[in-house]
Amino acid sequence: MDLLTIFGLSLALAAGLTPLVILAARRLGWVVEPREDRWHQKPTAVYGGVAIYLSFIISFFILGPLEGLPLVLAGGATAMFLLGLADDIFELKPQLKFLGQLLVAMVAVSLGLSFDIFPWPWLNVPFTVLWLVGVTNAVNILDNMDGLSSGVALVAGGILAVIGLVRGSPEMGILAAALAGASAGFLIYNFNPAKIFMGDCGSLMLGFVLAGCTVLGAGGASHLTLSLLIPVGVLVVPLFDTTLVSFQRTSHGRSIAQGGRDHSSHRLVFLGLSEKKAVLLLLAISLACGLLSLALQYVPPLLAAVIIVLAAVVFVFFGVFLAGVKVYEGEQKPRRRWLNPTLGRLLLFKKQLLQITADLLLFSAAYVSAWLLRYEGHLDGEQMALLTRSLPWVLAAKMISLWLFKVYRGEWRYVSVHAMIQLGKACVLGSLLAVLALVLLFNFELYPRSVIIIDFILGFVLVGGCRFLLRIFTESVASKKGVPVLIMGAGDGGAMLLRELRNNPGLPYRPVGFVDDDPAKQGLVIHGIKVLGTRADLADLAGRHGVEKVFIAILSSPEEPFSEVVAACEECGVECARIQPIIKL
Repeated sequence: MDLLTIFGLSLALAAGLTPLVILAARRLGWVVEPREDRWHQKPTAVYGGVAIYLSFIISFFILGPLEGLPLVLAGGATAMFLLGLADDIFELKPQLKFLGQLLVAMVAVSLGLSFDIFPWPWLNVPFTVLWLVGVTNAVNILDNMDGLSSGVALVAGGILAVIGLVRGSPEMGILAAALAGASAGFLIYNFNPAKIFMGDCGSLMLGFVLAGCTVLGAGGASHLTLSLLIPVGVLVVPLFDTTLVSFQRTSHGRSIAQGGRDHSSHRLVFLGLSEKKAVLLLLAISLACGLLSLALQYVPPLLAAVIIVLAAVVFVFFGVFLAGVKVYEGEQKPRRRWLNPTLGRLLLFKKQLLQITADLLLFSAAYVSAWLLRYEGHLDGEQMALLTRSLPWVLAAKMISLWLFKVYRGEWRYVSVHAMIQLGKACVLGSLLAVLALVLLFNFELYPRSVIIIDFILGFVLVGGCRFLLRIFTESVASKKGVPVLIMGAGDGGAMLLRELRNNPGLPYRPVGFVDDDPAKQGLVIHGIKVLGTRADLADLAGRHGVEKVFIAILSSPEEPFSEVVAACEECGVECARIQPIIKL
């Protein structure tokens, strides 16, 4: 009840104070004009962080514990708020701003706000300082689209409040609930289209409090990995975004401190999502990962490690997918003179290293999962020893088999049924080689035979599924913008044209449906696009969907007249084009 009370108080304060800040900002001229490297389209009030900070600190001083680490965290939040406010007003140099963050973090750690997860106490100090500063900056640079930072703070604060309640840590729960309430009240005015921006005074404070709460909530787990799981899981979106932006800016010769439309949210918009949908997708990811990190506290550590590996692989490929979105117009990647040319080609232009690393992790997860399934989730010391001793040989057998079947020569973007057949053959051979190795080295004693069968199935499913990730992201996340078009012909020619229109960024067309005269194809869905009607429905479909062009993709009947289709298109003012076969017999 205390958590709900402080959440409600903080929310009410933020909902009431934010309009006052908006009014004051407009009267005093504290507004930012639209800029080329920003998304807002009209002058927008700033210094919304003032309302967030006041709501958080007032509710804390009314209902929070005014002693110990909570008071230290509140003091650090105040210092970060003042540092951000100074940056908003005077535009501090990045180096000075970073030094200020370091100073605040060091003072907080010296007063006891520190992780207690490493066996060597001294190591907790630099790790905590880097964590506090890193998360603070991650939330700071995440503040790039309406409602994103405040939404992430709401989700993360809410998850941390629940964790505090479950773990019996009321101090962390109260702080997190107060922050979540302040973020929720501010989000009312900050969601797209935003009436006010929070500025650095808000984002730095939010980031520091979230980081501090994760420090308070990291203890109590039985394993180091699980101790770090709560902080990383709750804050996965800002950490992911910071990693992606830092890597991409560095690889393109840009300063990490330089702003721009290159964050994960921007890339999702470039892929075709609206700003609202991009923000909501990232908030959904944040919520899912936070709940997952909470749930993993109640499963065996070995199973938790398997799930973490699978989640990490998905995020890596999601990052690869977003990194492929073109956001730096007219820029060329600079040559790195410090790299040996051969080594540079290997590291920068070959995807095999990423593929091999992902496969090693996935095959490891499959083998461990096979043992867990065989023994119903619990392994004793002898079984764990057998698993550990055999895993290197199983991995060697699998990787050699994948290499023999030339699996790494394929392009994952164009993964096909043939590639899956090759992968299946490689997995069969890998399992046979693994059995042979275990027989020759260990006489296959005490090794359960069913593990090999389960491992083969899981390995094929996980590694094969990983190869479809880029296609899954493209077809589920990317919604290409462009001229709406209809494709006439729901056969092989139409399917080929659909793939080309989707995969070729140079073609400014967005397929909205198929048209086909075959009654058996009516209502079918081909690669996510529905057959909407017949050629007799062209005029109606063109008007209903705003179609500007019709592509005739019927390749099986080259002599069939399409004059009536062309005439129907001309009548409704729609352009018509015929797709010709690549090879004419």
